[in-house]
Amino acid sequence: MTQAALSGKNYVVTGANSGIGLFSARRFAELGANVALVCRNEQRGHEAVAEIIATTGNENISLYLADFSSLASVSEMADKLLRDISKIDVLCNNAGGANGSREVTDEGFETTFVSNHLSSFLLTKKLLPAVLNAANDDLARIVFTSSYGHFNSALNFDDLGLTQGYSTLKAYGRSKLMNLLTARELQHRLRGKNVVASSFHPGTVRTPIWNKGGMLARLLGLALYPFMKSIGQGSDTFVWLASSEDQASKGADGHYFYEGKRAETAKFATDEDAKRLWQISEELIAPYC
Repeated sequence: MTQAALSGKNYVVTGANSGIGLFSARRFAELGANVALVCRNEQRGHEAVAEIIATTGNENISLYLADFSSLASVSEMADKLLRDISKIDVLCNNAGGANGSREVTDEGFETTFVSNHLSSFLLTKKLLPAVLNAANDDLARIVFTSSYGHFNSALNFDDLGLTQGYSTLKAYGRSKLMNLLTARELQHRLRGKNVVASSFHPGTVRTPIWNKGGMLARLLGLALYPFMKSIGQGSDTFVWLASSEDQASKGADGHYFYEGKRAETAKFATDEDAKRLWQISEELIAPYC
């Protein structure tokens, strides 16, 4: 793509102050997009904005703050975004993490469940009018960062908060399954609206997430480090789904991708579960809409 390929388009990237979020946001800025970074830490967010402006020369970079473990915080931030940006061409749902032990937020949700799924679901629902507004002029896109980890475990709809049998890998894997299913059901609901939803696996990437999942995650990250992808390599499919003019990316249609190609999903990643998860998620976020 040319240097100004995304000129005039508005991108929103969550989890944008490090890892593939920061790399991808920088790439969108290089291509001329107006990029809104959604970050949790104000200082790191400002540093990311400054770094992107300095390296790309694109000054149309803004910062929005939200704690994705709090639906109230995400809802408030979404309202600010909507006041500032009437058209969102691409929403990149990338924020997330892993927790070494089971924790419950002040709002009563297991932390991985709310940080990796419910908050991005809420954000997508609230920003959808701006996405549809952009879709009146050109193809709009919504991309979810999922993971091969979604193969770890099927959903238990009687225990989405993992009160029984919690483990870091199970909680993380289930949340990534939820991202994949949300993209699929979203595409179903937006059929004919000129919006493409998709999800992807970045690969095993050298990002800070390996330091956030407790001792097991740190040891696993240490063992796998020599074989991991660079952040740039892990971002390739993300950037492709969010910006490419290739027919494959423009026709992603709710599918799950890896290395620029449609990838296999777990057999338990069913359309029925996608619909059920959507309905339950809508009920849970209702007080914050």
